[in-house]
Formats: sequence, structure tokens, C-alpha cells
Amino acid sequence: MKQILKIMAAGLACAHGAGAWAASADTFSEDLFLAELPLVSSASRLPQAPDRAPAAVTVITREMIEASGFRQLPDVFRLVPGMQVSWVAGNIPTVTYQGLSSIFSRHVQVLVDGRSVYNPGYGSVQWRGIPLALDDVDRIEVVRGPNAATDGANAVAASIHIFTRPVAATPGWTVAGALGSTHIRDGLVRHAGSRGDWQWRLTLNSRQDDWLDGRDDRARDHLLDSRVEWRPSARDELTFQAGGALGEWNGSTVDLAFSPKQTTDFSSAYVQARWLRTLSADNEWSLRFDHTYTRADERFPPLFGVLDPDNFDYWFSRSALEFSMQARPFESLRTVWTAEARQDRARSPSLVGPETHAGNMYRLSGNAEWGFAPDWVLHAGLMLEKHYNAGTRFSPRVAVNWLPAAGHAFRLGASRAWRSPTILEQESDFALRLGGAVYDQILLSPFELKPERMDSAELGYLFHRGRLSLDTRLYHNRLVDIIDSDSSYVIAGEISNSISNIVFANLNEARQTGFEYQLRWQSGKATWLTLAQSWAVTRGDTRDLRRSAPAHQLALLANHDFGPVVASLGYYRRGTMRWVNYDDVPAHDRLDLRLAKRFKWNGARAEVALVGQSLLGDYLEMKGEGDLTVNPDRAFGRRGYVSLRLDY
Repeated sequence: MKQILKIMAAGLACAHGAGAWAASADTFSEDLFLAELPLVSSASRLPQAPDRAPAAVTVITREMIEASGFRQLPDVFRLVPGMQVSWVAGNIPTVTYQGLSSIFSRHVQVLVDGRSVYNPGYGSVQWRGIPLALDDVDRIEVVRGPNAATDGANAVAASIHIFTRPVAATPGWTVAGALGSTHIRDGLVRHAGSRGDWQWRLTLNSRQDDWLDGRDDRARDHLLDSRVEWRPSARDELTFQAGGALGEWNGSTVDLAFSPKQTTDFSSAYVQARWLRTLSADNEWSLRFDHTYTRADERFPPLFGVLDPDNFDYWFSRSALEFSMQARPFESLRTVWTAEARQDRARSPSLVGPETHAGNMYRLSGNAEWGFAPDWVLHAGLMLEKHYNAGTRFSPRVAVNWLPAAGHAFRLGASRAWRSPTILEQESDFALRLGGAVYDQILLSPFELKPERMDSAELGYLFHRGRLSLDTRLYHNRLVDIIDSDSSYVIAGEISNSISNIVFANLNEARQTGFEYQLRWQSGKATWLTLAQSWAVTRGDTRDLRRSAPAHQLALLANHDFGPVVASLGYYRRGTMRWVNYDDVPAHDRLDLRLAKRFKWNGARAEVALVGQSLLGDYLEMKGEGDLTVNPDRAFGRRGYVSLRLDY
């Protein structure tokens, strides 16, 4: 406990020091600081202040993204208390919340403008392959804790809602680029225009980088994204979106690490249409359709020069149709109802056999907010879901908020969430072959798997007054029927009576208790800091589960306008952890610095920025002397880049 208090005090001292640094700036009127907290909508689909929401929500704003100096979307989540970010084998990112996860991060649901980008085959998110430029992100809302009552299956540990910028926020032309060490080569061209009731935007973005010297792990990403908005009447708004991405990733081994020379050619595309009709300030309905297709061609040389592990090629597609209606039946009661039908299809001949696996999912959910007394708000949410791999399940949530005085709020809540078995877990059939014959059966799924279940309770306190806001959360989670792989089973049959196969089964249980907070202090338009810390104690049936969440994490981002330049500093510390079924990740500290200068140039608004990352030094460990097989999050050295941006 003394150690925890010392660390927390150190974090708050950082906040105080950054605050003193910021205090030298010119301040604005007090009215700016008395503004209300920004509304959030991802916890219940109802726009509400964070102190009235049924769950803890972290908001990552546009200014935070720019100040961080991060080039890749996954790195942004380092700002969220309790989130772990890793780059596996150099260029494959993974993001999870409070551990209990393999590098596939199956317990976090991710949505972009309401469209799920969760891979139903592996149960992961291929972050580099999302057709989304970081410059087009408006804000991100992270619900910390189960959110299945709103987002359904797989919103077990957390859910991430990414909202792109409306067309009106990016008028005209934008040209941007970055050049730096580790072969950083980025470029972006974007145009947004309007005519009458129509507005449109088109973005082209290309990214390239290396991750580790001495290893062929260069990655290139190219994406195209478009957005069209049409307002035919004062009540109606139609939004059309479409995009695609191509990726070329060397050294892209993920979990089955046969060779560091594996390469991946990745492609994805999506279309989405949404019709929103606003009847009044608190009454509206929307209809959304989206379709996503993703393909990965993965190749590597024969194992030991003899065995042919084939490949891990896969594709999957998802089609979804959703109707949602928001209403206020009474002054004190707001409700939202949602119905969705979805079809998932996936195919991976090497991993799950030659056939295409398809499944349908149906959802009906409702959330209600009832202000039954002046200082009290009651929330109730329920998701009824029929999933092709999980059957029919209920995901309830109940929360009550007490606001005893201006600027103070308490929240008490309980919820249940489910994670459905992935197609790989339920249908895996992966073997090594020698001359066409099976040499070893690596993966097999002989059992009918049950979905994992998360039961969670939390107590929150929020404070907001003037320049300071504080959000704290104390929680306890119990995760049961954890699906894991086990090599102790012997499957008798045509293959062999003695080969030990890795099979998927419901094997384990874990409990977790933790505390986290996020603090924001602001003094002026461009002088602010955010500080986030988290502590977690995990108990589980296996060593992997017990060590899967770091005991402590800290993230600090401070921004100050010096006049000639705007400077931002980011400091991130994470304790020792272990990815389930993978390797230990040592504790590390990371310090980033960004200096930016804005000016006018030939009629354009220009900005040049210099970014240095990992300035405290490398955090890199090899598995053995001369071995370039790198453990997760251990492959990051000092690097820097310069960027230029022109807005016409």
C-alpha cells in the first residue's frame, strides 16, 4: 500500500509540475473554465454528461491526438487508464484493457462510426488495416468496463467508439507529410467540398515505417476513405461512407511464430449508409447498413526447409442492418431501442478447413435513463442477443448516479457481458503436412464451446469544477469459462493415437480488482494536461492470467503554447505484464516530445512539427543471443520525424 501511495503521489506531483509549467501562459476568461463537460453517447446511446453516464468513459479529443505526436491509431490508447498497447513482431499492433487477454485482444469491441471492425474469425482487430486516417478522427470514446448492454457480445472488458470528423470540420484542401528515422514516410491528401445540400470528403493516406534494425519488418499502408453528407430537409440527414486499405507487412508473424520472415498482403474495404431523422430535441430514429470485407494473404518459407505449414490466408465479411429509436416519453425519462441483424462469413483453409463458415446474429436492446429525483439518475440496459456461436444470451446493466452537489457525482453499477467463441476457436483444424500427409495436428476444436461470461461491479466518483476534472473508478470483475488452448489433450483417431494436440476448451476463471483515475487540468485554450493511472490485482487459474495485467500504469500528456511554438510532452509507464500464451513484457518508461510551429505560407495555414519518441532510450529484448524474434512491446527504440501540414 505504501508503494502504491508513493507512485500515486509521484503521478500527482507530475501533474502539479506540469500545471506550474502551464500557469505561465496567458489565461482566458473564467467563463471558459466553467463550461460543462462534453457529452458522451457510447455508454448508452443517449447523449449525456459523463457524470450522468452509466459507465466510466474516457474521451480522447482531436487536440489530444495532435499533441501526442502519435502516427498510428493504436498508440493513442496509451492515454486511457488501464489500457495496454503493444506492437507484436514489430508491425502488428494490439490493444486491450486490464489484461486477461492474448495478443488477439478478444475482450474489446471496436466500432468506427457505429460499424464493428472486430474480426469474427480470430476475434481481433487488425488496426493497421482499418481504412481510416488518424487525421480524420474527430474524437474517441472508450467505455472502461463491460458495455454489452449497448454494444453486445465481445464488449466484455471495454468498448472503443471512434467517431470521424464531419465534412464541415475539414473544408478545402489538406496536404501533409512526415519524414524520419526507421524509414518513416507518410503522406496525406484530402479534399472536402460542398454544393447545396451536399457535402463530401475524399482522403488518400499512405504510411511506411520499419520497427527493428536488423529485421526485415518494413510495413506499408495505403488507404482511401470517402464521406458524403446530404441534408434534403431540416429533419433528415443521410451519410454515405466507403473506403479501402492495402497493407504490405514484412515480418508479420502474429501468434503461430514459425518464421520471422513471414509476410502479409492485407486488403479491406467497406461501405456504410445511415439515415437519421430528427423529430425533436429528444426524439429521433436512425437506420444504418454496412458491409465489410477483409482479406489477408500470409506467406512464409517451409519450416526447417522441409515441412510445409501451408499459410494462414483468411478472409471474412460482415453485413449488418440496424434500426435505432430514441425518445423521451416523460420529462424525467429518456429511452433508446435498437434492433440489429448481422451476418458473418469467414474462410481460412489452413486453420479451419476448406469450407466457408457463416453465421447469423440478431440483437434487440434497450437503455433507459430515469431522473427519479433531482439529485438521482437510474440507468437500466438490456441486450437480448442470439449469436451463432453463443446461443441466446441476456446482457443486463443497472447503474445509479447520485449528484449531491454541483461538480460532484457518484456512480454505482453492475453488469454482465459475454464473449462468443470465435470461428477459429470453434472450428480450428490446423495441421503440418509432409509430402501431402499430416505430420502433426497443431490445432483442433473437438468441443462445443460455451461463451465466456464477465460479471462486473464498479463504484465511481467524478469531480468537475473550473479548470479541473477528475474521474475515478473502483471495480471488481469475475471472468468465467475462459476459452484457452491446452496441449495436454490426446485426440485418438485417424491422425494418431499419441499426438498431443492443442485444443480449445473452456478451461479457466479469473477475478480482478482495480482502481484507476483520469485527471484533466486546463489553463487557456492550448495549455492543459491529462494524467491517468491504474492499479490492478488479478487472480486466476493460470500464471498467464495472474500476470496478464500490469500492477501499475501511468500516462501523462501536457501541452503548452509558448507563443513561437506549441510544445507537448508525453510520459508513459507500464509495469511488468504477460500476454496470455505468449511472453513476459518487462516494465518500461517512454518519453515523447513534440514541438510545433504554425504560420501562414502562400495563402495556406501551415504547421511544421518535430517529434521525438522514446527519448529515454530503447526498450528491446531478444529471446536469445543473436535471435531476432522479438517479444511483444519490446521492439521500440529512439526515433524521430518531422512533419509538414498545409491547409488551403
